[in-house]
Amino acid sequence: MAAAAAPAPQPEAAPVTVSTAPIAPGTSLVQLGAFESPEIAGQEWLRLKRRFGELLTGHDRLVQEAVSGGRTFFRLRATGFADLAEARRFCSALVAEDAACIPVVVR
Repeated sequence: MAAAAAPAPQPEAAPVTVSTAPIAPGTSLVQLGAFESPEIAGQEWLRLKRRFGELLTGHDRLVQEAVSGGRTFFRLRATGFADLAEARRFCSALVAEDAACIPVVVR
């Protein structure tokens, strides 16, 4: 009797750090989603890296805690954009592939 093939190993998620560091006003970012926990945000980042690895090259993950309407959530953002125009072009490419993306400028 032949042994069953072992399932492919899942990539291990690095621990997700929630950033508390201030970001300079005027910094351009993109928001890729808002999630119930930093771990879910981290899983989404890995999914996006698998799907859009080339587009995400040169951009870093940023997870920030936010509160709205008494509810806490975690924003998944990407950094590394020269300006808002670059962030908009990046989002256009993702949106064209049915992925969520919102260009943001830190106030």
